[in-house]
Amino acid sequence: MRSLLLGTLTLRTATGTTGALLIVWNKYLNSTGEVSITPVDLATITLAFYVTELIGSPIFGIIADRVGRKPVMLLGPLFGLAAVLLTPFAATIPLLICTRLLEGSSTAASVPSILSYVAANTSHDEKLRGRVVTLFEVATLGGLLVAGTALAGPLWEIFGTSAFAINGGIYLLSLAFFAYGVKDEHTAPPPHDEGRLRKYAKLFSQRGILLFVPTWVSINAIIGVWVPQGLNLLLGDAGVDTTGQFLLSGFPFVIITTAFAFVALVGGGGLFFWGNRFANYRRTTILLFGLIAFVVAMSAVFLMNRLTGTDLLLIGALFATICASMFFIAGATPAALGFLADVSERYQADRSAVMGLYSIFLGLGQVIGVKVAGDLATSFGVDGLVYATLGFLVIAGSFLLILRRVEHEILPTTLQRQRAAHD
Repeated sequence: MRSLLLGTLTLRTATGTTGALLIVWNKYLNSTGEVSITPVDLATITLAFYVTELIGSPIFGIIADRVGRKPVMLLGPLFGLAAVLLTPFAATIPLLICTRLLEGSSTAASVPSILSYVAANTSHDEKLRGRVVTLFEVATLGGLLVAGTALAGPLWEIFGTSAFAINGGIYLLSLAFFAYGVKDEHTAPPPHDEGRLRKYAKLFSQRGILLFVPTWVSINAIIGVWVPQGLNLLLGDAGVDTTGQFLLSGFPFVIITTAFAFVALVGGGGLFFWGNRFANYRRTTILLFGLIAFVVAMSAVFLMNRLTGTDLLLIGALFATICASMFFIAGATPAALGFLADVSERYQADRSAVMGLYSIFLGLGQVIGVKVAGDLATSFGVDGLVYATLGFLVIAGSFLLILRRVEHEILPTTLQRQRAAHD
């Protein structure tokens, strides 16, 4: 398990570094005149990643259930390595899309197999499950948003395009953790085990899952709204009207990545805190706290966007508010992952496919968010991203409130009894 989590951390660090380097690479291509990349083009390039993750996750999940988790897990770093080595040679939009297709395949292959391993090895202890899924989210978000984002700026400034090759070494480190550290005794189910399609139909037909989907999709749509468009707009975009919006002033890349990394670091503290509260709070309660915190954070962003560069004290106070909100927002991801892990107890022979739902909903939400953000960023700048976020929060909150009343319908009986002691 330790090697699995270290492999996840290094893989997500490499993925985050690739994503951030891709933004500055796009800016470089624009500056040299080799290719013109608008916010809509950036959304299209980003969509390639999420569409691949969305389509590939259930496929790789089913393969992992059949041939074993570890062989599929190893594909993640290999796909990512191919993506990062291709990127500095990608000077056209089709080639940039190809790099994201490979990166999406990396996530699609690794996440279902990793989560299946986690679910199978924590099924006996709810507190342990809370700790492990928290560490998984810390490794994922810590790698993507803290380590990856923080590394990208200095790597580009010091090494230029060679930063991509250096990042390839991080993918190889992840491959080594998975290949030599993970011991998986996974046994594939009989080739004709009964009722696979019926089981999935039953899973999706349950009211609790149907209500969980729009909530989780909406939360991930918000991530798609802000990544990468938020980073792109903060760097400044000549195609977007900057009138009256402070956050469109165009900030140095290192300053932005450092701020993003600091916010994510606070979120990491929130992950640890809420992940260790699985035995005390319902998953849906933690999700609800996260949605409320999102509203507070968006209010702070909107107000900050109305300021000028001279309002340093107020800017600092609003940035602190965003960081504090992230502490509560961070609890949403382990809560959602824990929810699906609970559901997987009814489908133990198909854990990889069931846990692949996490990536399916994540990918679907981010596809929607990226598409919406690409359109709104051009017309409304940062304000457009705030409006989109608030709209998704209304959808997520509405379904979550209903889900809280019916979640007992899909949780295994033993977990219901444990949960009841804390309600």
